[in-house]
Amino acid sequence: MRRLLALAVLLAAGPGAAWAQGIDDLQRTIKERDAEIERLQRRIETLEKDPQAPADADDEMNRALERALVREGGLLLPPGAYELEPQVSYAHWDKSRSALRHQSEAALSLRAGLPWASQVQLRVPYVHVSTSAGSESALGDVDLSLSRQFKSESRSLPSLVGSLGWHSRTGRDGFDGGIPTGGGFDVFQAGLTALKRHDPLVYYGGLAYASAVSRTIAGIEVEPGDALGLRLGGILAARPDTSVNLGLNLAFVRESDTVVGTLQVGLATILTRRMMLNLSADLRVTGEVPNFRLSAALPIRF
Repeated sequence: MRRLLALAVLLAAGPGAAWAQGIDDLQRTIKERDAEIERLQRRIETLEKDPQAPADADDEMNRALERALVREGGLLLPPGAYELEPQVSYAHWDKSRSALRHQSEAALSLRAGLPWASQVQLRVPYVHVSTSAGSESALGDVDLSLSRQFKSESRSLPSLVGSLGWHSRTGRDGFDGGIPTGGGFDVFQAGLTALKRHDPLVYYGGLAYASAVSRTIAGIEVEPGDALGLRLGGILAARPDTSVNLGLNLAFVRESDTVVGTLQVGLATILTRRMMLNLSADLRVTGEVPNFRLSAALPIRF
């Protein structure tokens, strides 16, 4: 009898306890759902207030590849964006090939994104040249260029960016017997750059044409000749905040029927959300170019 009574008590109490526990679990689930809904609502309100706000604080840190492509001319800044880039470089010529030994340069570049998928860039260098005959410090040749993207990248075809530029002879030309800090001629430049992604690699190639404006020096008309440039390279996204670059630059000078070439090796890494460090080395392959040129640049995005 006692056993039957105990069994009856268990049968009566068991379903009630299970029912109470089920209600507690349901209430806990509802509270968790309400908290998640509230979090999502706050996120939506934040995005509505600032549509341009990044979805994650690290988004800007994941753009080393894109920012390196901007420096290479394969991508352009969005409209309203600015990039200020201080740069220092050092170049050395072997004494067996040229009287010029050392050249140090500090330059400041400004890029600005414009409407209609275009961009303008201004570069102002200050040069210090040291030779066996002495040294000279002065303004170098100032560059101004305008670029526009004509075609976006598709599944099978690359993107295309065209550019027009003016290389002014603001530096000393050295034709008066002094030490030159510039090329001595105004140069008109035009180029076309193609870019194709194949993650984590991006390949780029470009053609450029440079036409120097003739000038009269000591009563003689000097025609320096035109040049056709070719460059090929690739950029590897080693990490989200780091990329490496390897490229070959060639120029065919028609007047002297010569070829000059350099091999470029570079590393770009994001320091902060606005600042990137770019290190590069240009190594001589052929022609009257420096044996090597080392550069460090600090593009700052606004």
